[in-house]
Amino acid sequence: MRKVTCMCENSFEADLPEEIDLDAEPGRLAEILEGSFFKVNCPSCGASLKPELRVRLVSRKRGMDLTVLPELDRITLYRGKAELPKSSQAIVGYAELYERARVLEDALDPDVVEILKYWLLAKAAESAAEADLSIAYAGSEGGKLRFHLGGLKEGEVAVLPVGRELYDKALADKARTLRTEPFDKMFSGPYRSIRALEALEEE
Repeated sequence: MRKVTCMCENSFEADLPEEIDLDAEPGRLAEILEGSFFKVNCPSCGASLKPELRVRLVSRKRGMDLTVLPELDRITLYRGKAELPKSSQAIVGYAELYERARVLEDALDPDVVEILKYWLLAKAAESAAEADLSIAYAGSEGGKLRFHLGGLKEGEVAVLPVGRELYDKALADKARTLRTEPFDKMFSGPYRSIRALEALEEE
């Protein structure tokens, strides 16, 4: 049981675990993709809440040990002060959790997806150097991987399709790529994300 506080200022205990074994509870992945993960109703006002709480997701079958941190803990993670289990990787916020669930559902390598995101973002920045760009994996369709690029135009998201052959090549070259800049830094810690490069800017 974990404490949740509603916007009506009512606090209550909710049955939200601190650790989930996805092998024992495979339906949790669907909950993440459907948007119902950790959703609770306030017993006082009836409001539907999705508290962003820390949770550890493990899967022996997938070789996965992932700690999801609240978005409020991002700077703490960047400064190397977030307490994580020794073997656990980190992601920050439920938007990143949804993206990782999408990657797992599509049986892709998370590191390779981050490499592709870096390449796509770098290409977009060539023509929009001043824009505050963001990118996320958004699933596959028609044999292509789809990425959503935000920040080019206000209120709009561009869809970038990537052929499966580019993913396969990136997967084959992964070991070599991880030894080159900036990927050696991007994947050096527990937060293996394109946004890990932001941590270097904090230093």
